[in-house]
Amino acid sequence: MPSLLLLLFMIFFLLESMAAIIGNGFIIIVLGKEWVQCWTLPPGDMILASLGISRFFLQWATVLSNFYMYFFPSNKKLYFGIFWSFTNVATFWFTTWLAVFYCVKISSFTHPIFLWLKWRISRYVPWLLLWSLVICTLICISSFLKTYLVFQLPVTGNHSEKTTLDDRTRALQMHFFLPLQMFILLIPFFFFLVSIILLISSLYRHMGNMQHHSAGPQDLSMQVHTTTLKSLFFFLILYTSYVLPLIISLRARISVCSSQFWISQVVIYAGISIHPAFLILNNSRLRRALKKMLHDPEAA
Repeated sequence: MPSLLLLLFMIFFLLESMAAIIGNGFIIIVLGKEWVQCWTLPPGDMILASLGISRFFLQWATVLSNFYMYFFPSNKKLYFGIFWSFTNVATFWFTTWLAVFYCVKISSFTHPIFLWLKWRISRYVPWLLLWSLVICTLICISSFLKTYLVFQLPVTGNHSEKTTLDDRTRALQMHFFLPLQMFILLIPFFFFLVSIILLISSLYRHMGNMQHHSAGPQDLSMQVHTTTLKSLFFFLILYTSYVLPLIISLRARISVCSSQFWISQVVIYAGISIHPAFLILNNSRLRRALKKMLHDPEAA
């Protein structure tokens, strides 16, 4: 029987997950309808749809995996981790491409590389998403090999042979799979961080240039840039709140039956549950669909 504190965080995690599933499901439905009607989507919405799909299935994989491990701790034939790895890496890359896309489109840098990317980033979006799926597939194969080596290889012999196999399994986890997971998580986060820094730098420079002009119509543009800057900081906080606890949880394995585990899950997936609402409110197409649904639920 779980303690009151453990039960409280399990319920909170479940409610948080349902919010993420509903929010990302709404994004998928709205942009999916748009794609069915037009057979195409703008590049930014294409990334949003991909991100919504990956987060939707990531949250389902997390919920099923966590509760499965809690209620069936002795069953080691568990492959939820493979699907979780696929959707997790996809979420990382799609989030990164969203930041890169906004960075290239909004930034006011005049460097030839930025000008070249600004004109070509839209046509490269489908290819970036496709290569992200290829990377996710390779990671999925790696995760499958890990699961097979750890859980499926038969263990025979005396106690010393079993102990040796356990030591080799832990060594393989510490010296190969864990560094690989860390590497996979940090590369897209690095690109995301660089994109945000460049965009913040561009916005600050643009705001500095605007201060030299007379007040009036320029004030509206200043407000828009300030709002964008605040949004980016919020986006960065949410992404960091997902990355850092996830890396810590990979380094220090915590029992699924402990309160610390469920607290970490609440912290890790808080951003995924909050960010869909932020994306909906800041995307004109999604915002119109939400207003239409609230005013006329039957039409939605």
